[in-house]
Amino acid sequence: MGEDFGKKGITIRPRTPPHGFEPGVKWRRRSNLGLVDWICIAIFWACLLWQLITGFVLLGSANYQLAQLDSDDMCPSGYMYAPTQCTGSTPKSTPYPVWDATVCVKEDLCKQISTCIDDSIAVPHHRKWFNRDLSHTNEDPVSPTFWVVLGKYWYIPTVICLGVVVLGVLWLYALQLLVKPIIWSTLSLGVALLVGFWAFWFVEYHVNNWMLLVGAVVELIFMAFCWGSINRSAEVISVASAGLKATPSVLGVSLLVEAMYVGYTALWIVFLITTFHVKEVDGTSCSLDEPSWVAVSRWIYGPMFFIFTYVFLNMKTVVCAVGVGAWYFPDPDAPMVPALKGLQWACTSSSGAIMFASLFVGIVRYVINRITDVINCLPICLSPLACLWSCIASCLLGILEMFSKFMLIGQAFCGEAFCGSARRSFSVVKDRLGDAFITDSIGANVVTMSTYIFSLGLGIASWAWLDSAQDYQTLTSMAWYVLVPVLVLYAFFISIPVLTITLLAWLSSWLHVLVCGSDGECSTGWEVDTQHAINSVTGALFIGSVCYCLFNFIGEVVISSIDTIFFCFAIEYDNDIYQSRLRAQVYEVLRDDCPGGAVPMDGALCQPYTAKGEDTLTTVTGSPQLVISDDNEHTTVNVPTPSAPIVYQRPPPNAPIDTLHVTPVPADQAMIGRPSDKRIR
Repeated sequence: MGEDFGKKGITIRPRTPPHGFEPGVKWRRRSNLGLVDWICIAIFWACLLWQLITGFVLLGSANYQLAQLDSDDMCPSGYMYAPTQCTGSTPKSTPYPVWDATVCVKEDLCKQISTCIDDSIAVPHHRKWFNRDLSHTNEDPVSPTFWVVLGKYWYIPTVICLGVVVLGVLWLYALQLLVKPIIWSTLSLGVALLVGFWAFWFVEYHVNNWMLLVGAVVELIFMAFCWGSINRSAEVISVASAGLKATPSVLGVSLLVEAMYVGYTALWIVFLITTFHVKEVDGTSCSLDEPSWVAVSRWIYGPMFFIFTYVFLNMKTVVCAVGVGAWYFPDPDAPMVPALKGLQWACTSSSGAIMFASLFVGIVRYVINRITDVINCLPICLSPLACLWSCIASCLLGILEMFSKFMLIGQAFCGEAFCGSARRSFSVVKDRLGDAFITDSIGANVVTMSTYIFSLGLGIASWAWLDSAQDYQTLTSMAWYVLVPVLVLYAFFISIPVLTITLLAWLSSWLHVLVCGSDGECSTGWEVDTQHAINSVTGALFIGSVCYCLFNFIGEVVISSIDTIFFCFAIEYDNDIYQSRLRAQVYEVLRDDCPGGAVPMDGALCQPYTAKGEDTLTTVTGSPQLVISDDNEHTTVNVPTPSAPIVYQRPPPNAPIDTLHVTPVPADQAMIGRPSDKRIR
């Protein structure tokens, strides 16, 4: 500006950042979708409808159940007891061992069995795996898979899942009110759980699991050395808490999305259980086999759950982006419940971007996991390579997930096609990976640790409950030197919940065949005990993994709110605007994360944010001319050279043309004329 300052005047034009994002969510006149968006939307709805249609076809095709010998009605309504009602009509007909004393079938399948027996010559039936004698039949049949166990003892997963929802809501509400206390209480709870488990086994079973005490000491050392970092993470989470406190609708709609996810998970479980209740008659041996289309459906349901877990997480990201973004940038065009509008976009115009991000991240994670499995098989002398790959893979996956989140947030803000919004979002984030990335790892780790502790505790509780329901003990019957590594493996598997659930869906029936033979009859005490143990362990793994997914879903609300506030803060900074109401809540908290420690209010040419349609307030000093830009249209106003700073207030659009408001203000309040800094353009 130099010596001409105050003589020729100053022309103030809003600075357009390279990424082109304007402050606020674009509520109207959103752009048309592109070809990639429509393709991904079609994939999204095709996958969802396939799961629903196939699932209800499976429910309608179910024709096989296990008999309940300890009940007055051995078979459910509409089913027939195969050993007595599905035999052949001729004296030479002989029932096959596959029916044993546990099979109930529907009338159509019973007729097929009887017809097959009449048309066949009775021959001895052998197991494909072990060729064992079937003279001994267990009077109280063991359930073949944990799916059947969860169906029989349905109240166990029901109570555990309801406990997850209640505990998660209480934890999230407490996190809004008492950030630091709840974080330190969560960390202390981890130590208390370890000590509590040690005390329980020592008092009840006289087993000294000293490894639990070692884990408690290690966690205490971590808390002592990382005291400052943990407190810093509390400050970061407090920023998200401020937005969540001011926007309760975000929590409500996020809970609605979570309810949708719980409903999807419940249907997925029911459909998976039903795949084991659809049988057909093998015309050669008259045995009951599984139709090929049912087996294929089960294999497809596995990766579908993997992908749709990301879908619901990304839907929550869009909901948080729209809800928190509407709070950060108030706009008269915003709907009454902005988060609900975000859910509408997540199911319609943004569903393509959500599906693309879910598929892309899911496939990359799957490939990285497979490469990791191969590297883990290397000789121990090459273990440093495995460690290096783990670090690189973790960084790559973290960056990919971060960019996918900000791509969804940017798409929700600008409403453009997927490809254009992705490029613009990348431009916002790429220069702030190190200095201004407020979603730091400490904050994410605190949320993850809370999720891990809660899910681990509920998973072990479900394990003990399943043992009690089956009247078979696995936890208390193991020696401590066996129990400790088993619990470590259990903790590891629930930390990768989606992969664990997918593997359980694929391997549960194979484990039953491995233990009890291809006909599914557990005829010896060893087989029955082993199957009971497998049911308890796999059932507890499944429940623990589901709990982890649900808790992680709640924790992601906080993380997504942090990401959204960072995105809003970056847009605000790049557009040279500020909001006085956010100084204490956001600016001062995030000052250390800004380049040079400068927040938006520190800029000499920064202007206050005003929503579209409201009066624009600009402060001028020593300038005879002011040019104000509004939607690419410039209004030039000539005013006499003032002797003191003045405030020019642009009249509303419906005011008379000659309306002008000029108000002198103290010189120390003038935003222009202060000592210049690096942000003056």
